[in-house]
Amino acid sequence: MKLRVFAIAALSWLTAVSPALAQQWPDKPIRLIVPAPPGGISDAAARLLAEQLRASLGQPVVVDNKPGGSAVIAERALMSAPADGYTLMVGPSSVLTDIPLTVKTPYDPLKTFTYVAEITSMFHVLVANANFPPNNVKELLDYTKSHPRSVSIANSSVGNRSDLLGEMLRAKSGNDILVVPYKGSAPALVDLMGNQVQLTFDVVSNVAPLVKSGKLKALAIASSTRSQYLPKVPGFGELGLPDFVLPHASVGVFMLSSTPKPLADRIQSEMAKVVHAPKFREALAAQGFDLPQDASMDQLRQILAATMANNRAIIKKLQLEISPD
Repeated sequence: MKLRVFAIAALSWLTAVSPALAQQWPDKPIRLIVPAPPGGISDAAARLLAEQLRASLGQPVVVDNKPGGSAVIAERALMSAPADGYTLMVGPSSVLTDIPLTVKTPYDPLKTFTYVAEITSMFHVLVANANFPPNNVKELLDYTKSHPRSVSIANSSVGNRSDLLGEMLRAKSGNDILVVPYKGSAPALVDLMGNQVQLTFDVVSNVAPLVKSGKLKALAIASSTRSQYLPKVPGFGELGLPDFVLPHASVGVFMLSSTPKPLADRIQSEMAKVVHAPKFREALAAQGFDLPQDASMDQLRQILAATMANNRAIIKKLQLEISPD
């Protein structure tokens, strides 16, 4: 009986203080955990967001890179922090839509984390070393057949969108392409330019400058249409390969699902204010980032659920094994 009374009292106290916490937030520095090393799109997006949040909220905002473990290291860092809105995560939507399908963890990411807001949309493009002989997807598939297991593709993180597309390409080649794992996009691109690997799927904003400077060459975009930043590069849909046209992906802000609703609503409102501001969108465009969707948290949940269902079907078809944590 005493325990029940205590539980009711604790719940009543939490209900009473949650609005107060939301009103006070933020009154101290905010930490943005990034599940990737410096140099990739998640890191760049987090730093853009941090800069705008500092000005908007009047508090220091620190970016904390925690790469590796298919985002599990970063997720655990977020889980170990209080659900008070002062520790958030900035990363790809694949944290909830792709990675949980292939990486086994002792917790359910969909129940543990809430996707608060998109920062930028993402479109992946297949890029190759500048000296790699094939210049298009057909030539690539022909080349892999005549040079079996001599072509390798960099995978920036197990379970993410790059990994899924790489596995799809490997299957399309008759398993003649070797997959090489990396801890992030930046080191993978370094080795790609050094010809340690020949291919990778990466987001357009990361590789467009390298393609335009001739350091890499782009073969196709995982989209039904072309990118404004690489208008000469065809989409896989144009090439008669619709399986490579995957649902919408993005980089955004995550918080713990246990965050009290008044505070969660306040955080979402502040993020939306920053992300939709003309100054922030100009900064995104200046770095070659696509603009985010204007969607509420409920709409984002629906998008993520649909994307996850599509990816689950692909993974089942490819018979990909679940990796141990």
